[in-house]
Amino acid sequence: MDFHTRHYARFTVPALSAQAMREFDTLAFDPYTGGKQRYRRFSQFKLWFGTGEWRTELLPHRPFIQSRNYNGVVGGVQREFQPIRFDPTPQVAAGAQAARLDTAQAYQINVHQVRVITSNDIKGIAVPEGPHRDGHDFVMNAIFARHNITGGVSQLMPTGGGPCFFEDVLQPLDAIVVADDRMWHHATDILPAGDAPGHRDIMIVSFNAWARRRYGEEFEKRQGAIGNEHMATA
Repeated sequence: MDFHTRHYARFTVPALSAQAMREFDTLAFDPYTGGKQRYRRFSQFKLWFGTGEWRTELLPHRPFIQSRNYNGVVGGVQREFQPIRFDPTPQVAAGAQAARLDTAQAYQINVHQVRVITSNDIKGIAVPEGPHRDGHDFVMNAIFARHNITGGVSQLMPTGGGPCFFEDVLQPLDAIVVADDRMWHHATDILPAGDAPGHRDIMIVSFNAWARRRYGEEFEKRQGAIGNEHMATA
């Protein structure tokens, strides 16, 4: 079934280089969402199609911010992360192709490199905000490692909740991309498969048409103001 009919696609993502995979071991702790389980790097790019392939340009590094309309946990908060230290173009291009992005227009993308850990002492909460939308045009999740874990079930469900119409454990090099305005997405928590700690390594990519980009000082100020309005009325 075509992406434009069901609004999501499961596909195989190109493998990362050995050096890029080692970068997961160097991720800094993400202190913003509570718990001790998440590590992250983050970068933003411009994406366009030229001379027969998808191409990216790294944008100047800025904080990551979401509206409270989509993230009730840390929406409106400017989150500072270290930048990604490898070129994610092949993986991003695979997502763009799977989502059948319009090759006639440019996009702004956010790329998150994330490790979620779990142990007998650390709860492996994969998605602190629960089933949700992110407020982007398209969102891609790609899995690169599952080490000594159970759980981490990827789920898609109708907006507002309800029975999942997609539910499966994505294995390394499995990926899924969704039209974010058409559904909620979620992943269940991970648990250690034995006494030793475990982890799940993923790349999250959000795509927005360049005219609706989630980037720059004006966007950050606007989302911060929305966050403050929610806090004042909460």
